[in-house]
Amino acid sequence: MIDSFATRTLRDVAYMIRLRGAETVIVGMQPEVAFSMVKLGLTLEGVATSLDPEEGLAYLNRKGNSHAQEVRTHR
Repeated sequence: MIDSFATRTLRDVAYMIRLRGAETVIVGMQPEVAFSMVKLGLTLEGVATSLDPEEGLAYLNRKGNSHAQEVRTHR
């Protein structure tokens, strides 16, 4: 179960982490919870999500590799 306060808190923490230069992935959210959030209009805009930790780490690895390539291109 997740309510609007919990959703805002997760989103705000993810935004603060991004300001510090890191990326956040919320993992393990059950599809039923995500569906209920959308029905209630609660979103985690701009925050990545994945079904399990392995998928979340794979996402971060892909994102890190693309960022590293971008940095090398701009040098």
